Order: sequence, then C-alpha cells, then structure tokens
Amino acid sequence: MHPTRRQLLALSGGFLQHPASPAAPALTHGPRHHFFGYYGICPWNQSGRWLVCLESEFQDHLPRPEEAAAVGVVDARTGEFRQVAQTRAWNFQQGAMLHWNPRRPETEILFNDRKGDDIISVVLNVETGRRRELPRAINGISRDGRYGLCLTYGRLTRLRPVVGYVGTRDPNPESPHPDNDGVFVMDLVTGRSRLVVSIGEVYRRLVKRHPELQDRHMWFNHTVFNTGGSRFFFLARCWTPEPARRLESAMFTAGRDGSDLREVILFGKGVSHFEWRNQREILATFRLHDARMKLVLFTDGEADHRAIGEGFLTGDGHPTFAPDGDRIAVDHNEGVRLEKHLLLFSLKSGQGRLLARFPMREQRFQSGDLRCDLHPRWDRTGTAVCVDALDSRDGTRQLHVVNCG
Repeated sequence: MHPTRRQLLALSGGFLQHPASPAAPALTHGPRHHFFGYYGICPWNQSGRWLVCLESEFQDHLPRPEEAAAVGVVDARTGEFRQVAQTRAWNFQQGAMLHWNPRRPETEILFNDRKGDDIISVVLNVETGRRRELPRAINGISRDGRYGLCLTYGRLTRLRPVVGYVGTRDPNPESPHPDNDGVFVMDLVTGRSRLVVSIGEVYRRLVKRHPELQDRHMWFNHTVFNTGGSRFFFLARCWTPEPARRLESAMFTAGRDGSDLREVILFGKGVSHFEWRNQREILATFRLHDARMKLVLFTDGEADHRAIGEGFLTGDGHPTFAPDGDRIAVDHNEGVRLEKHLLLFSLKSGQGRLLARFPMREQRFQSGDLRCDLHPRWDRTGTAVCVDALDSRDGTRQLHVVNCG
C-alpha cells in the first residue's frame, strides 16, 4: 500500500522536506501588492534578469473598470519593481495574461488592456516603451510567438467573473450557445483573427449525450497551445442549476485551424486544471474512475489515462511541467489550516517532496474570488519556481521564488 501524502509529509530527511519548513521569502515587497497571475507561463525574460508582473494598491475586491494595475518588471536580484505601463484589463486569478514575447523574449511583453469598450492586447518593448496594439485579447500564445488564442472576455465576465474583466460586455447575453463566439486564433504579427471553434459547434456535440445542456449558458476558457503550436486545448463550461450550482466542464482539443475537434475529457468528469507535457501528452485534474479528483496523464485523442502521484498529489492543484518534461510543480490547499503547499513530483522517480508552505491568513485568500492561488511557474532553466503568495511579514500579495535545485 502506498503511503498517503500526509504520511509522506510527516517524514523528515531524505527526499522529503520537513513540513515545518518556512515559506520561501518574498522577492517583491509591500505596501503595494505584486503578482503575476496564472500558472504555466514563464515570468522571467530570456536572460533571467527580469520578471514581469502587476502592481496593485488593493486585494480586497475585484478590480473595477477604472481601477488600473501597473505593469512592470522586477529585478530578479533585488526585487525592485519598475513600472513600464498600466492596464485596466486584469484580475487576481489570471492577471492581465502577461507573457514575454517569444519572438523578442528579452525585451518585449504582451498583456491585455482596455480601449474604449473593447478588450485588446498590447505588445510593449519594456526598454524603449514602443507599443503596438492588437484587436483581440489574448488568452494564450504559441511558444514561437506567432499565434494567440483569444476569447470574448465579456462572456467570461458575465458567466465566470473571477477570470473576467468587470465592466466588459457579452455580445450574446441572451444566447446559451452562440455560433459567433468561441475560440479565435489571432496572428500576433498582422492582428488578423478568425473564429476556429464556436460554442454552438461544441454544444451540438455535447447535447446529444447531455440534453440538460439545452438551456444552460456555455462559455469557453483556459486555451493553451501544445508545445509545437499545432494543436490547443480548451474547456467548455457551464453551471448546473440552483441550488446546487456546480461548475461542470469538458476538455476539447483541436488543430490550430479548428480541425479535428476532439472531446478528450468527457463532460461531467470535473476537469479543472491542466498542462501540455509536449505536443501530444496532456496532464489534467479530473474524476477518472470515481468521485476523487486525480492528476491524470494521457495522450491527446487516446484512452491511455494514467493517474500519477497517487497518495501524494491529491485534490485539484495547478500542475506545470519543468522544461525537462519530468518534474511537475503543483500547489495544494491545506483546508482548515489556511495554508497552501508547493509540491514537486518526478514522473521518472515516482517521488515527491514539499518545497514550501504559505499561510493564507484569511479564508478569502484560501478560496473564493479573491483567493491567492500559488499558480506555480517555472523559470527557463528548471531551477526555480515563481508563485504568488502572501508575504509573512505584512500579508500583502507578493512574488515568491522557490529554489528547486
């Protein structure tokens, strides 16, 4: 019988770090809050000298349309923040979808912003200030920097506010499953875009087995390209009716042009978090055979599901692969203890360890729309992980860097 994660964490010495170990020190500092947002995206530039992040004066409410966050770079050695822009399209869960531009990874960043009533994306040189605007908001980009995956943030705001931008408009507020909205692919050089998978198309596939979806409003979220940029996955989501009101999802993959659409995790399995390991393998949390959430590795389009780290990787954390494709960093809620743990697991060895513990102080930072998920993000060398967490000194939300060597 495999020992449980709690039993493993009770061990001292060896491969496992003792659970009483302190949280990693914050890189940035208050009184303002500094955070990156989502997981699986590298916040370091090519040389590792700078990390990109947002700076906010508050963390006690969802940002209103007029409340801007500063966009800036953080010195990886000193933690000092330098503002280079600002944005009014941001939230605490996903930030402003910040990315270093893979075409110019030393000096150029991408992020979402508002322009009038529209949500756009911006390409900015952090050294010269040169700014270029793109007509759609990004939700993910290919690793070569040529293509962006785009969603309508007004629909996200209406149906899932925690990952939307307050004050944005859904162009189809009365339509449960519109044919003119879904995943758009945008050329990040020319700005041209087209709808490649519509909500209506996915709905018509699902409703054959799930007639209960007929009146439920569906939306897409969490679009991620595979490592080669040839395919992407996304979640099709809806709420179950009141009073239960539970979030249910299916995961689909498709070619970059929307072809070969596949339902790779069935609707109703609770798929929640995810990562591409390479061009074909996907890691995701969902209910594989029973009611328990597991971390499962499988091949796109194949039924070769394999639960990993059983007894250690429990629950529904945010998994992300190191550049070596072996080690996985994942966060985990510790429930009534108001803590989040950063865990490391190796597929090759089958072993895991606790990297750091982070007190959350209040329940609102443990769960809910204002929660402070660690959202682990590897550096480019696979030696460190950056997380968003509360500073143990003053409770501000700050970047923390954990050495994984």
